[in-house]
Order: sequence, then C-alpha cells, then structure tokens
Amino acid sequence: MTQEMFAKLPQWLNLEQSDHMEKPINTIVSGKIPSWICGSLYRNGSGLYKIGPTAWNHLFDGFAVLQRWTFKDGTVTFQSSVLDSDDYKKSAKRNRIIGDAFGSKFPDPCETIFSRHSFHKFVPSKPEKIDNTSVNIVEFGDRLFAMTESPLLNEVTPDSLKVKEKVSLTKHLALHLGTAHPHILKDGSMIYYGTHFDYCKAYNFVSIPTQPESSEATFEGAKIVATIPSRWKMNISYTHSFGITENYFIHLEQPLTFNIPRLMMMGLNGTSVAECMVTQQDETMDIHVINRATGKRTPITYKAPNGFVFHFINCYEDLNHIVFDACFYPSGTDTIKKKYLDYLAHNFTESYTTDEAAHFARFVMPLKFDEKAEVDANLVTLPYTTATAVIKKKGKNFVYLTPETIEESPVVDLPRINYDYNGMKYRYFFGTSAFTEGKQLSKFDLVEKRALTYDAEKNLTPGEPVFLARPGATKEDDG
Repeated sequence: MTQEMFAKLPQWLNLEQSDHMEKPINTIVSGKIPSWICGSLYRNGSGLYKIGPTAWNHLFDGFAVLQRWTFKDGTVTFQSSVLDSDDYKKSAKRNRIIGDAFGSKFPDPCETIFSRHSFHKFVPSKPEKIDNTSVNIVEFGDRLFAMTESPLLNEVTPDSLKVKEKVSLTKHLALHLGTAHPHILKDGSMIYYGTHFDYCKAYNFVSIPTQPESSEATFEGAKIVATIPSRWKMNISYTHSFGITENYFIHLEQPLTFNIPRLMMMGLNGTSVAECMVTQQDETMDIHVINRATGKRTPITYKAPNGFVFHFINCYEDLNHIVFDACFYPSGTDTIKKKYLDYLAHNFTESYTTDEAAHFARFVMPLKFDEKAEVDANLVTLPYTTATAVIKKKGKNFVYLTPETIEESPVVDLPRINYDYNGMKYRYFFGTSAFTEGKQLSKFDLVEKRALTYDAEKNLTPGEPVFLARPGATKEDDG
C-alpha cells in the first residue's frame, strides 16, 4: 500500500535517503539573473517521508530537508541535504522510522512493553526530545537556525547544511511549544512566541536580544515579555504564526485546539499529536492585541468568523486602528485533515490539486471607539477598506469583525513581504498556490486590490516566494 500511495504523489514527496547531496552542483540557468544578486538562499521543509519499510502519515511529518541556492555572477549552484537531526540519525541507523511526529507515531522496537507503558509516559514527551526541525530556517545575527513548532532549534552550518549545535529554549524559559516564524527586529533582536500547557499562562511572547559574537551561550537573555491565558481550561489554541506592529503583538486564538488531557495520555495510548487536537466547531477566532511596552492585553477582544490561519501576512497601525492581513481558510480546520498522505494520494487530480483554498483576508480592529456607539454600526473609519467591526451588545468589550477580501483573487498561502515593511503600512505581498488547479506565484497589490499571477509549468510546484530588494531601491516592490 505504501508504494502504491507514493506512486500517486508528486515527486517532491518521493525523496529517498540516497537523494542526499554532500556538495553543491552547478545548475543550468534560463534567462538572466540580475548581477546584484549574490549570496545563498536557504529553504527548509518536510521532505523525506519513508525509511526502509516505514513511512510517515502526514504532510507535516517528514524529516527535514534543507536546500541551498548560491548565486554569484549570474550562476547558481544547488544543494539539497537531509538534516542530520538526532531523530533522523536514529531512524537511519535502524532502517525504519522511530519517533513521534504530528500525524504519526512509531515506537522504538528496542523498548520493552514495560518501558513503553511506564509512568513517565503519562506526560507528553519533552519538546527537546523531538529535534526534527523541518518548518523554517531563520538567520539570527550571523547564524542559521532550522526551526519547528517546539522550543528546540538546530543551528546549521551554512556550507555543509549539517547540525552544528542543538539548542533548547527551555534552558531559559518554561515553554512546551514554539513557532517557526519569529520576527527579527531592525535592531537585530528576535521576538519569539511559545505555548505553555497551563491555560493560565498559555500564550507567551519572548524577547531575545542580539547575541555578542563572543557569546557561547545561545539565546542568552531571552525573557518572556507578555503572557495571556487561554479562554478554555482544558484546551489551548494551535498557533503557527503571530503578528507585530510598532506598539503591539497580535495573537490569533483559533478554534483548532490542543486538548490537554489527551496530550497527557499520549504516551500511554499511543496517539499522535494530531489525534490530540479538537476543533471548537461553533467558536470564533479571537484576536488579542497586547501592548508591547506593558505586556498587557487591551480590554477589547476582537471576534472573527470561524476559520483557520497558518500564516500572518503583515500587521500595522493606522489612525487608531490595527490592520491584520492573513491567508484565511474559511473551511476551517479541514485543511489539516486533508494533509494526510493517503488522503492526498486518493484525492489529487492528475495535476495534484485538492479542493481546499486559502484567500487573502484583511481584518481591521479599532483600538478605541465611543462608548455610545450604536449596536451593529461599523466602527471602522479607514477609507480604503470594506472590513467591518461592530458591537453586538452595549457594555461588552467584544467587537465582531468581518474581513475584506479581494474579488476573484487567486488562492494564496506561504505569504512574504518586503521585510523592511514588517509591522508597517505596506502595499504588496507575494504568495503561492501549491495544491490548486493552475499552480501559481502571485503578487498582490493591496492599494489597487488586484493580483498578478505567474503560472508554473506543468509538473512543477512553486515554493514560497522570497522578495529581494534591489540595492538602493526606494520603492517597496523594486527588487
């Protein structure tokens, strides 16, 4: 069944261990690469799904594969390497997958039945035990870190793509889960997000200062600067990314949640992380605004329609409003369920498409409003958006949001911006559609409210776009 399943999946889900590259290779370049592009582009993602007779079950499970494109004088070299994490090395040595992932669980056959059901299995595995950092790669200072949704990171050697050091933020902070999408500020410091399984201190924002070159202690000085509780006592929202503006952190508390009792029983009953997630079907997406200076949440809770968001695009402040742009799945958490490999294999068309769709959505949150405001009156006063915000009942600090969308816009996720405009008012973002009919790269103009698209060639799948500003550029999209 495994071979039959993988035969129906695209090539990038069919990597073998033998596809690992120790050294870069030269590529054939079509067209002309601007002479000012010089350096290396690094990408990261789940890439290796099968070892020996075993295969991971979910798109998020695969072992990390790092890719590196190096540009110089119009030429490009390419390297692709399986990350030599401890999780991968253990599985490669046994020629079978061993360990836990999002949608799969493979027990170690060398453990006895007694050790598999011992008392310590009643609590979730320590995050630092799972080091398959397969989601993102981030430059912090002059160092590269492969990251996943735990407070464990792997520092990677830029040339060899091998693990240089395994780093756990739990040495400095009490966190159970993390983000692979931190924000790097203009002073070089990092803002990180972490989840704690105590509902009273569920959602945490972490400031990590720039590290001196001589420092041997990674992430020295990291501290939690804001904490807010979960609205549920037994469930905590799944958080993939977050937003930041000049004065605020933006947190999205989604209806897709981790059920804490189920997580506590994972080790005993052999369930995966995905099986510990619960969708709160009738709940709103709550948007929390936290003051960066005080660490306190504003008294207003902004309630958006039930749905799902992986990726924030950008957030900014404008005339006592916060504008929050995201790639929004109105179908909600079904997108997670539709990422199991057997589902993809049986539901892809010949061009590898599914029916899921994420679209651009702009939510606008008024920071202040007149206490005498009428019920159901639109509180948004920005002239350039159709997004709405209304109160349903006077005296309540709940504001209900309806997003602005762009008519007939393409499906889009994996958004990127000119990062010089992060947290600031901006005009353009770039994104991709990988699982839809007509795979495309798209450039969105949020002033003219339209998108330009580039159709990928047949049998090719576009990845996450990365914007490079031209040296000396004065326009946001000059690059």
